[in-house]
Amino acid sequence: MSKNNAFNKTTAADAVKAPEVNPVKTEAPAETVETKDTAAVKTGKKPGRKPGSKNNVKAKKEPVKTEIRLQLHGNDISLTDLEEKVKAQFVAEGHRAGCIKDLTIYAKPEENKAYYVINDSKFTGNVDLF
Repeated sequence: MSKNNAFNKTTAADAVKAPEVNPVKTEAPAETVETKDTAAVKTGKKPGRKPGSKNNVKAKKEPVKTEIRLQLHGNDISLTDLEEKVKAQFVAEGHRAGCIKDLTIYAKPEENKAYYVINDSKFTGNVDLF
């Protein structure tokens, strides 16, 4: 007999021993399940928690309320009041307040005047500052 034939021959005893050599495969998935559970515990994440739940929602911040006032030589005016004064003057000239698309106001306290430009230089004018 050649050496190759000796290795290829199997006996009945070898056939019975072959299944015993391989471990049962049901144990391996049990080990991986345990590692997944320990990984979840280590990260601090709770299973089943979804992003965007009530716990993850951040509180919305309220916008800051700002009022700017101009004071000079004992006179005082709020910039919102100045804007209303300019719009009232514009309407008094015979225009509609709804046609104002943009408004730029230039306050010149040394002249006691506020100059305005409405709708990209289409309308201009001035009002008393105080």
